[in-house]
Amino acid sequence: MNLLLAALLFMVMMFETITSFPTGAPRCDVIPSDGHEGREGLLAPQGSYVPHNVIISKTELEDGRWWILLQSDINCPLETTYIENHFVGFLVKTESLGHFQPLPEYKVLECDDWRTKAVTHKNRRAKANMGIIFVPIGGGYETTDPEFTIILVKEFERFWVDIKI
Repeated sequence: MNLLLAALLFMVMMFETITSFPTGAPRCDVIPSDGHEGREGLLAPQGSYVPHNVIISKTELEDGRWWILLQSDINCPLETTYIENHFVGFLVKTESLGHFQPLPEYKVLECDDWRTKAVTHKNRRAKANMGIIFVPIGGGYETTDPEFTIILVKEFERFWVDIKI
């Protein structure tokens, strides 16, 4: 009986180690390598700043909101899961005063501290164009543009962290 219990406990521990985040990050402070092992051990982010085929930008709209755009160089059918030149996941965080506007394309995360706000993907389908809206608090509380930190996931073993815009 002890051997069966030990085997079950080992399987549960391994399940936790290899679980990915197909429906987005579970928390604001999680990166893809947290507890994820690939073929050669714990996963590490890619060395380059951002994948060459993804444009990441922020633009202030006329009404004061901010449009964060993650755009690949292709169009993806909605039903597609894996194709070339796409990304499957993202996490956008900020400590700027304001909030992310909820939209059907992504989910807003509840963060542990009052200052951090974040959004993430809802599914593992290929994405080529993701627009995110951030609404700053008005009244002149912040005089600088909001800053965003982005994690971009190409696939399970290829991701970039600390992309700043």
